[in-house]
Amino acid sequence: MSKIKIMIRKIVAILLLGFHSVPTAVFIANPLIGMIYPIAIEWLLISPWSPFYYFWETRWLLFDKVSLPIVYGTNPNPIVGWSVFTVGFLFFLIAFVQFFRKRKEGLVKTGLYSKVRHPQYLGIILATLGFTFASERPMAWIAWINMVFLYLLLASSEEKIMLERHKEQFRAYIQEVPFIFPILWFSISESKFRKYLFVLLTYVATMIIAWVILKQFSYNPGPFWT
Repeated sequence: MSKIKIMIRKIVAILLLGFHSVPTAVFIANPLIGMIYPIAIEWLLISPWSPFYYFWETRWLLFDKVSLPIVYGTNPNPIVGWSVFTVGFLFFLIAFVQFFRKRKEGLVKTGLYSKVRHPQYLGIILATLGFTFASERPMAWIAWINMVFLYLLLASSEEKIMLERHKEQFRAYIQEVPFIFPILWFSISESKFRKYLFVLLTYVATMIIAWVILKQFSYNPGPFWT
C-alpha cells in the first residue's frame, strides 16, 4: 500500500512540474501563444471560464507586466530567468542521480541530501522560478507561489511514509538536515490542527503580500506585448 502511495505522490510531482514548465516554455518560444495561455497553471485562469478575466480588479494579473528594471538598455528578465532555471535544473538533475545511485542502500543522506531533505523539489522550485522571471506576468508569480506550497505539502506528506519506513533513523535525519530550503530551519507543532493552521495562515499572508507587491510594481504594457 505504501508503494502505491509513493507512486501516486511521484506522479503528482511530475504533473505539477509539467503543468508549470511546459506551458512556460511554449510562451517563451512564442509570445502570441502566451497571450492566450500564459505560463503554468494559469492556463485555466486566463481561459474564458476564468473568474479573474471577468472582473476589472483582477484582469491586471493576466495582462499587466512586472519586470526587473532595465539595465543599460537591456531587459534582464530573460537573463535572470534562464540563469535561475539552469541552476535549478542542474540541482534537480544532480539530486536525481544521487538518489537513484544510493536508494537501494536505504535512506539517502549524502550529497545534496545532506544539505536539504528534498533537493529534487528545491531544484524544481528554482527551475520554475526562472521561468516565472522570464514570463514577466503577475499571474505567473501567483501560480508559482501556489506551486511552491503544493510541493511543500507533497514533501511533508512523503515524510510521513519515510517515518514509517525508517523510523528513528529518519527522525534523526529531520533533526540534522533542513526541510527544502537550506537557509530556513524551523519546526512546526506536532499537533495536526496547529500545523494545518500554520500552513493556512502562512499561505494567506504570503498571497496577500504577493498581491500587494505585484499590484504596486506591475504596469500595463499596452495592447501588444513587447
